[in-house]
Amino acid sequence: MAKHRGAILLVDDEEKILKALGRALRDAGHEVVETASPRQAQRLLGERTFDVFIVDNVMPEKSGLDLIREYVGAAADGDRPQIVMMTAHATVESAIEAMKLGAFDYLQKPFEIDELLVVVRRALDHQRLRTEYKYLLSERDEQFDHYGIIGRSRAIQEVIRRAELVAETKSTVLIMGETGTGKELVARAIHARSAQRAT
Repeated sequence: MAKHRGAILLVDDEEKILKALGRALRDAGHEVVETASPRQAQRLLGERTFDVFIVDNVMPEKSGLDLIREYVGAAADGDRPQIVMMTAHATVESAIEAMKLGAFDYLQKPFEIDELLVVVRRALDHQRLRTEYKYLLSERDEQFDHYGIIGRSRAIQEVIRRAELVAETKSTVLIMGETGTGKELVARAIHARSAQRAT
């Protein structure tokens, strides 16, 4: 068995297609959750995290486009899996609409298994890049969450604490210090926390 590569939710109301695609994705080393029910797919998307969400468009209960539209409206952008829509020639417009909503790609039926695997691999690469980007942003924010003032020493933390306290008052503040010590950053920090920031 190949190493686990990604968690995939596969939704298609045609059992035969669902099983064949699920088997091919598992053989490629992915963890796959299959469902023929759009409603169950909605529940699964709310319960756990997937890297890729592959959905057929034409289903009796609810269309893939409706499912994507509802899901995209409810989910936070950064926490969403990459969405791939499967569509027949007659519903390519729906796939394009899905992409406008943020879907990563679409596959036009009938397609080769290899096409699916390539699209999934690209979607997973994209998802990993997005995850790494989010991580880097959070690391940066952790370093710069104090208004661009960098430092973990007790003295720096005390300056930040005092700036936040002063910001809550309506007093005029005079910041004094040698050139290059960060007076402007402290001024920005006070302004960012003050009631005057909106004026």
